[in-house]
Amino acid sequence: MALPSAVTLGSLAFVVVAGVGFVAVTSNAAEDEAAPRVFPPSTTVPTSAAPSRQKPSTKPDGPPRAHRRPKPDGAVPNVFVEVYNNSGITGLAADKASFLEGAGWSVSATDNWYGEIPSTTVYYPARLKPQATSLAKALDVGRLRPAVSPMQFDRLTVIFTGG
Repeated sequence: MALPSAVTLGSLAFVVVAGVGFVAVTSNAAEDEAAPRVFPPSTTVPTSAAPSRQKPSTKPDGPPRAHRRPKPDGAVPNVFVEVYNNSGITGLAADKASFLEGAGWSVSATDNWYGEIPSTTVYYPARLKPQATSLAKALDVGRLRPAVSPMQFDRLTVIFTGG
């Protein structure tokens, strides 16, 4: 009986390795398709990254951000704010969010709000009513209401109905 040549053995090994690789790749793809795809919202709250091994710098990272100036009295509450547009004005939520960030507020989300809101309103969970009052004052909004579902109950929500 003749032994297979080196070329035959090499070809056989290549086919086996390629087959194993193909099975591994396609089984991962099948698992990926079966698992639900959950995407984070387009606007998320930054999370702290793993500690860096680099020595912390005392210099700022680039030029100062002009819109991050603190409120004159320094009394901006440390709460998250979600900003929604319930008007026909394109970009209203983004414009108001930029204004709030410039005043030192932490905007965690901007989006459109669907539903009927009679006028621009700041919504708050019960424990954040004092912060809601400060936000309403900063925005010159006269309508405050307790938060309702589907709003978040750990932050303030402001819904703009017009300029």
